[in-house]
Amino acid sequence: MTGLRAPHQLPAWLPYEGGHNTGIHGLRGVAAAMVLFAHIVGGTAEHIYADNAAYLAVSEPLWNFGTFFVYLFFAISGFVILPSAFRYAPRDFAIRRILRIYPLFLVFTLIFIAGNAAMNLQPKLNDLPTILYALTFTNLLAGTEQLTPNAWSLTYEMMFYCLAGLGAFAISQKMRGLQLIMALASLAFLVVFPKSLYFVAGILVFILYGRRFVQKLPMRPVLEVIAALSLGYAASRAHFDFRAGELREPITLICMALTFLYFLFAVEKDSVTARLLSARWAQYLGTISYSLYLAHPYIYMPMRVVFQKLGLFSENAWLSVTIFGLVTFVAAIAASHVSYLLFEKLPVTMFRNWRGRDKALQKDLSV
Repeated sequence: MTGLRAPHQLPAWLPYEGGHNTGIHGLRGVAAAMVLFAHIVGGTAEHIYADNAAYLAVSEPLWNFGTFFVYLFFAISGFVILPSAFRYAPRDFAIRRILRIYPLFLVFTLIFIAGNAAMNLQPKLNDLPTILYALTFTNLLAGTEQLTPNAWSLTYEMMFYCLAGLGAFAISQKMRGLQLIMALASLAFLVVFPKSLYFVAGILVFILYGRRFVQKLPMRPVLEVIAALSLGYAASRAHFDFRAGELREPITLICMALTFLYFLFAVEKDSVTARLLSARWAQYLGTISYSLYLAHPYIYMPMRVVFQKLGLFSENAWLSVTIFGLVTFVAAIAASHVSYLLFEKLPVTMFRNWRGRDKALQKDLSV
């Protein structure tokens, strides 16, 4: 059970055929691109055109819609991580997750730490405990902030990985005591951090996907399109921060339900989503999605300053933001491509070579 090639067997209630899922891979890329879109629209609304009522009125729902896609990342993780947690022994699973997440996260976190130490733009994030909590993904437990922009979601991801990995191990080894502990820990995670309900949505979709639930439904393409349009509208109606009491808001619950419903259709290999996102551009965005998610703030924010200093934000807000957005998007894609090669692909290649070109490890590191 401790070797890199010692997988668990998936339990009978988790039937799964495996393989590359075009829709999910493309959705990763779209989600990352939409978060960048949200920052372009929302950032200019907050910092450039804060006194432009017409721009604010139109940009707010677009901003809401873009930021929602972080939660779609959580649903995707719920779908893809569960089978990986059951297939691999805890050490193997941990290695794959760390190699997938930590090198890129560490690079951008160190960049933030160095920059903030030099300029002291956020003094509260300069102290050593806050830095250590961030680097160890314990900031949620300590009540401190993550450092590099967007990395707040990675703490949720890593906590979910721990719960999924240990929970799968407890179930596969029939360790009832550990099962109870992990069940209680998971319940506490959901209650204290309700954002994590999107992970649960992904898990439920995975279980139904394995049982071919959606394939039995008539008019699947029509239902998928309706679910997608409904979700788009609901996601644009509010900025979901999951503050105290927000779960009692109907729009929050509606958005969660529609996310589950849309995702249930989208993960099918013949779905409308899979067909649309089978294009090379969408699959490429999926490949660099993690780098795009973490790298783009380091492109967007300096680019906004440059545009301001050059006087390129004119009274025509939409024309200016469109030009700014296109330039920022191209630059962010270029930076993300380099980031992917250096800080995602290279560490995996180096580790694989060090382990003697372990093909089993190589196969699953893209999950």
